[in-house]
Amino acid sequence: MQENWLQLIDIFCPNKNYVLATITDTRGATYRKRGTMMLIEQNGHCTGLLSGGCLEADISMHAEHVFESQQSKLIQYDLKADAQLLWGLGLGCEGEIDILLLPLLVSNQHLGFADMLNAIAHRKTGLYCQTVNDQARPQAHFVEQSLADIAQSYDHKRENNSEESAKQSQLMIPVSVSISVLICGAGPDVVPVVNMINQLGWRCSLWDHRAAYLEQADFALCAEKKKTRPHQVHSEDFIGFDAAVVMTHNLTSDGEYLAHLLKTDISYIGLLGPEKRKYKLLEPLAEHAETLTGRVYGPVGLDLGGRSPQAIALSIVAQIQQHMTEQVQSTMVKPWLQ
Repeated sequence: MQENWLQLIDIFCPNKNYVLATITDTRGATYRKRGTMMLIEQNGHCTGLLSGGCLEADISMHAEHVFESQQSKLIQYDLKADAQLLWGLGLGCEGEIDILLLPLLVSNQHLGFADMLNAIAHRKTGLYCQTVNDQARPQAHFVEQSLADIAQSYDHKRENNSEESAKQSQLMIPVSVSISVLICGAGPDVVPVVNMINQLGWRCSLWDHRAAYLEQADFALCAEKKKTRPHQVHSEDFIGFDAAVVMTHNLTSDGEYLAHLLKTDISYIGLLGPEKRKYKLLEPLAEHAETLTGRVYGPVGLDLGGRSPQAIALSIVAQIQQHMTEQVQSTMVKPWLQ
């Protein structure tokens, strides 16, 4: 699924023309799968990847024709071909990829792409629907819809569509929001955590009571930086977060943040420090015991073996990724052809 929504939101300009390249189908082993999108500017610059970097230059060349014709174009790559025959690149991926190129123009209102990005920016989900055809008038639109309704629609299509009808020309791409992580604390060991979160294209918010810590250059890409103490926050302040990591290094502050978090629907709560410290923090919160299972992780992070701030950051981010993947698997569906 698409993971660089924040990057796309950042670079997209409503006054510019683009070509959208989307994988519509794959067969065999490929780097990315159906529904992955890449945005191409008129200067050839690409945002996103549809391969390991070996196809993007050629896709950009095809995009030049799409800018000129203002029609859709369907291209196919057979990566099973002999390495020396396929531009001498030595790909060896043993798969096939079909890619649809759509002109997103000011004159066609960018085919709903801007609407989709605006919805994502406001943490709304939906479907981006593209008509898969070659050398034809481009067609695409965005429909705002909950993930539960998307999953229900997918199940209905799967039950009622034959294999033949599944190969028709509408590509339906479920659109989910980026993972939003709250970090309570802005000490030096938070820097690599924030960097990794930003590199993954997630949304990072940082809370601390020290203004100077929040204004460090390393935190410039945080979506939100709030100068606050745990007793100053309210329940509505936690709306919109998927995961939280408590790492103030202050037992009292950590306990107060944890008390707030246990009253929210945030499904991942990470606590920095040893297991004994976790139990000490949880001891006065016994009334919330039934909400702890599968939510509170302490010591935070997967046991990857490292002890440096960077290694600990890697273990934290990896655990959040694992947790969120497990959370969405039951409701999120793959892009499908209708």
